[in-house]
Amino acid sequence: MRGRLGQPRDQGDAEPFRLVSRHSTAAGSTMWTRCGCGSLQVRAVDGRGTRVVTRSRPPAGVVPPARTCGTRG
Repeated sequence: MRGRLGQPRDQGDAEPFRLVSRHSTAAGSTMWTRCGCGSLQVRAVDGRGTRVVTRSRPPAGVVPPARTCGTRG
């Protein structure tokens, strides 16, 4: 069973995403995460904080609600 975009699947108060990998960069780090709905995200972490810089579309059949998964839309 897949969760709604931005919502964890049966994980209580867990983050709505899971860490896939983390890589050091000159400015901080890059995190690849997977949303509860299955969308893949790239997050930049630096002195300004953490922000989603790009993400894939959710899998077919998942209709995302507005403003979820750490994006502003």
